[in-house]
Amino acid sequence: MFLTAFIFLITTLLGGGAFVLMGQRGLDNLGHILSFGGAFIIGMCFLHLVPEAFGATELAGIFVLIGFLLQGGLEYMSQGIEHGHFHAHEHDEHCEDPNLKIRLPWMALISLSLHAALESMPVVGAHEHHAGHVHGPLALDLVDWGLVTGLVLHKVPVSMVLMAMMVESHVPRRQAWWVLVFFGLAPLAGMAIFEGLLHWLPSELMVSFPGMMQAMVVGILLHIGTTVLFEAGEGHAFNKKKFLATCLGLGLGLLAFA
Repeated sequence: MFLTAFIFLITTLLGGGAFVLMGQRGLDNLGHILSFGGAFIIGMCFLHLVPEAFGATELAGIFVLIGFLLQGGLEYMSQGIEHGHFHAHEHDEHCEDPNLKIRLPWMALISLSLHAALESMPVVGAHEHHAGHVHGPLALDLVDWGLVTGLVLHKVPVSMVLMAMMVESHVPRRQAWWVLVFFGLAPLAGMAIFEGLLHWLPSELMVSFPGMMQAMVVGILLHIGTTVLFEAGEGHAFNKKKFLATCLGLGLGLLAFA
């Protein structure tokens, strides 16, 4: 759990750093990153997460729908930052006022943190706990590295957009980095809650609960992946570079999970 949490934290900081280094040039190429990551996520869902979730519980379909609807609500709060939407505000003479009250994008931050916590819950293969084994925090054989890879590809562009949003909102750079740290630690909270629930649930639910959560994550990721692909180009049309990025993402998914 701690290793995967560290990976997610570093990924988040690298995404914010990418915007700091590249600025608008990084946002201009965001569509290619999103198309690649979204295609990989779609491949991962259908080739890896869906078969496991539906094999674990008969309620998987219901939880896929729950996740899909839940992500719709989260995106309403965040205004679509999960798939690269970024709404810059109008600059005026008041923007240079040193007494300007700094306003963090609270709704977006809360939505993104909830999203990050939920999608990270089944990262550690906690379904093995019922077998009676005791595993330490570095039990690498229990980590779903395929899901970790998909979430890493997803977090980089989201962190770039979140940093860009804070820069546009005149959030001090030091405060912006602390916000990214908070966002980067949200997966740890999700995994810890998941672990706690597993020890609290009755034994008959411990077997199916991870499958339910995995199915919910499928719904969340399908919402994001399909939205990214449908909005991959101007006027919802693919251009050659984004189509190539999509093919590469699907190809990587096939190599990883087929």
